[in-house]
Amino acid sequence: MKRGLLFSSVVAAAIGLAMFCGAARAGSAKDYYPRRAWGSFNGGQMNTSVLVFRDLNRNGVYDLGDRPMPHVAVELGKPNGNTVMKWTNVSGFANFRMSVIQRDLEVVDPGHYSFRVVPPPGWSVTTGNASQESDYVVSPGSPGDMIAMRTTHPVGLAADLTISGAVTAGSRISLTGPDGATAAAKVDPDGRFSVPATSGEWLVDVSTDGATQRRKVVVGSAPVVLSASSDKGAEEPLPNRHVVGFDDLLTTSGVFEVPSGYGGLDWYNLVAMHQRFTDGPGYINTTMSGEFIAYNSSGHPAQVFSDKPFDFAGAYFGAGWNDAEGETLVLKAWRGDQPVYEDSVVLSASGPVYFAADYMRITRLEIRTQHHWQAAIDNFAYRTGP
Repeated sequence: MKRGLLFSSVVAAAIGLAMFCGAARAGSAKDYYPRRAWGSFNGGQMNTSVLVFRDLNRNGVYDLGDRPMPHVAVELGKPNGNTVMKWTNVSGFANFRMSVIQRDLEVVDPGHYSFRVVPPPGWSVTTGNASQESDYVVSPGSPGDMIAMRTTHPVGLAADLTISGAVTAGSRISLTGPDGATAAAKVDPDGRFSVPATSGEWLVDVSTDGATQRRKVVVGSAPVVLSASSDKGAEEPLPNRHVVGFDDLLTTSGVFEVPSGYGGLDWYNLVAMHQRFTDGPGYINTTMSGEFIAYNSSGHPAQVFSDKPFDFAGAYFGAGWNDAEGETLVLKAWRGDQPVYEDSVVLSASGPVYFAADYMRITRLEIRTQHHWQAAIDNFAYRTGP
């Protein structure tokens, strides 16, 4: 038999077999679109969750402008008295899996369950619901064959606001708050101080050796750390204020080296990226505006510089990774070849501090970390001349 004839016979046989099998499998719409038998167990699983968010306006309501808060501990209390802890994910949810059939999950038995959000140090619950409770009952046919009789409500956290810094030992500090009340701050023997604050404009007077320096500080939604000194050069601030949030550098979720010329300054070893490009919770928790943030590449020193003097007003800083909790940020500035400012700030992955620098007429700023972890940076504020 010729090869072509053999091939044709095989194809014809295959087509006939396919037609026969197709006819055998033919069915009605009910066969192809069956309804679930709702009285039987599904055998699957479903999350029961708690949302934790940064309550940026501190009003106790999850509303526009608030942001999810990853890496917050949430405890689940079971009917048998045992507890399980889960971290909130990059979307702010602590997920506990429930299933009647899959017995190795967190919620498997009907009964009374409790949820407790444990805020990081320096944070407080604003929504009044750190602890919540609900009864769970068997519901055959639901995704996990179990449902909650009452779902949880979002839990808001806000940083405990403070104004802190370091001054010359023996200095006296008085602060005038937004309400006009003035109080003295306790200065430790090493010159460090920290006082509770509220949102708004503050006046901070530092008296040393008979001379008093006044600083105006605006407290927003993050603690404020003051630079050690802001009067070197004793010149007026430059007139043109700028704030860069790194959101206009790229439109994708990747990373982008901050180029010289951005915002009229030169940049070295700073990278901008979408806050969720990595799994680092600190990048998300430090983001204060938009969706993008910057960091010192590979944890190595970065620089911002210019041929023309500029004022570094301040920026939000945090630790990019929770493994870097307590990392020390070191900022150093030069005026030409002369070093004029140096400060250190302790960082957290739970949220940023605002470093109020007031570095005047500098030409170079170095941003580095003591142990070479990435520092997350947002809303970098500076002033330039005419």
